Amino acid sequence: MITVRIATAVLAGASLLGLAACGDDKAATTAEPAAPAATATLPEAQATTAPAAAAPADKVICEDANKASESFRKALLTIMSTTGGDVPKKDAALMLSDFAANLEKAAEGSDTAVGTALKANAAEAAKAAKADDPVNAADNPESAKAAKEFNAACKAVGVKTNL
Repeated sequence: MITVRIATAVLAGASLLGLAACGDDKAATTAEPAAPAATATLPEAQATTAPAAAAPADKVICEDANKASESFRKALLTIMSTTGGDVPKKDAALMLSDFAANLEKAAEGSDTAVGTALKANAAEAAKAAKADDPVNAADNPESAKAAKEFNAACKAVGVKTNL
């Protein structure tokens, strides 16, 4: 029973990792506003800052997280099929680290409920990756709660996820 939960947790994490890795890196279609010309009336010490990049839409975040999750699951299944069902600790740690990074990238700049929930999942995956036993560390109540909250937040914006 625990092995199934661990495998499910690791698969879910791997899937999310892959999903984030497959994110859309579309080029911006709008031009940035031109910087104002320097004039003699402006003090030279005044710094100009570039406008902040727009946060991704919640639906995009959910879709990217789904892609990462699917990739993580596929990678996990591949490793498990070649090792007879066991996932070496170093492979699990690497997969969870990549998964966490991809989730963070997908949620970057977002402070919505979806973005916040995804960042919580990324933090749990990163924490598990650093543990002595990453597979068992990924199977914990905090990770399950974070995944449930993310799935609910995505459902609220019309995207079905399975983190």
